[in-house]
Order: sequence, then structure tokens, then C-alpha cells
Amino acid sequence: MSMLHHPLCVTFSICNYGESILIDATAAEEQVRDTYVVVEMNKHGELCQIAKFGGASIDPFLLVNCTRQALPKVQELTQFIQQKLEEDRRKRDVGGLIDELRAENDR
Repeated sequence: MSMLHHPLCVTFSICNYGESILIDATAAEEQVRDTYVVVEMNKHGELCQIAKFGGASIDPFLLVNCTRQALPKVQELTQFIQQKLEEDRRKRDVGGLIDELRAENDR
């Protein structure tokens, strides 16, 4: 399946009413958070979704800060995924036959 963009989620656990922010917290760290925000975006910084869970309110500037911090993480993860997909493609491409199976080829 061909995908143009890979939207990825980054979770921000907010503790001490915004004084501490943890990115992709562990299970133990999640137990002490006040609230959390999930930011979903692609490598170009286009927001796909923002979701806030938990009872504590957060400052809007904190939310903007979370989106700014999410972009480098998403870009790093996207590069990792693309690298692994390319490695898998090369491993499966025995004798160069993968290009023959592309949808763009004449049938």
C-alpha cells in the first residue's frame, strides 16, 4: 500500500499542573500524571489531531509548545520507518521483480 504521509502520535504526560512534561511516558510515569495530550502529525508539521485526556486543564501556550516538540520526534520516527520499509523492500526484491508488480506498469 502506498502512503504519501505517515501521521504519527506523540503523547505528552503533564505533571504538576504543567511544570513537568514527559514525552511518551512509561507505564509507571503515566500513573502520576495530571493529564495528557496526544498530538498526531506528519513529518511536514501538518496537524492531524490533538486530543486531551484527564481532568486537569492546561494552558493554551503549553499546548502550542507540545505541538512544537512533537515535530522533531515525528520526523525522527518517520525517517526510521521509511528506512525500515526500504530495507524490507530491498530484502524482498529478489531479482528485481518488485518493480514489475507496481500498479503504474502497463498491464
